[in-house]
Amino acid sequence: MSTGTKRTGLEQGRAAYAYQCAEAGEKLDKKKEYKAYVKKMPMLIKTNGLGAVVAFAFAKGSKGGSVQEKDPWGLLYKQLEEWLRTNHHLKMDQNQLAKALTSSDSASYRATTMEVLALLNWMKRFVDALIEGEVQD
Repeated sequence: MSTGTKRTGLEQGRAAYAYQCAEAGEKLDKKKEYKAYVKKMPMLIKTNGLGAVVAFAFAKGSKGGSVQEKDPWGLLYKQLEEWLRTNHHLKMDQNQLAKALTSSDSASYRATTMEVLALLNWMKRFVDALIEGEVQD
């Protein structure tokens, strides 16, 4: 398989998964909040770092250490965790994305950050298409 084909396959996989994520977000009671968080997350990562943003999402989207998938932050955390576990081969147990990031070397951390940003790029496109409206301040 050529490098171009491999890259295209990964990009198609990202796009397909991002679409599934947006569909799940569209089913939430707070779907406009989910949309806002997906669109806001890349800048938060660039400003604060992936580890800090993942820790924030985990804190906002969990109760008693258990991620709440009906919460927009909780769903987003679970989606990123699932993608990285199955497609980026980040070694972790359930609900351990934050822990896995803190124990990864700098090259792995940078690669993981780039992967999350690439996935979020697709997710932003699909939430714009599937979820109408914006959060009112």
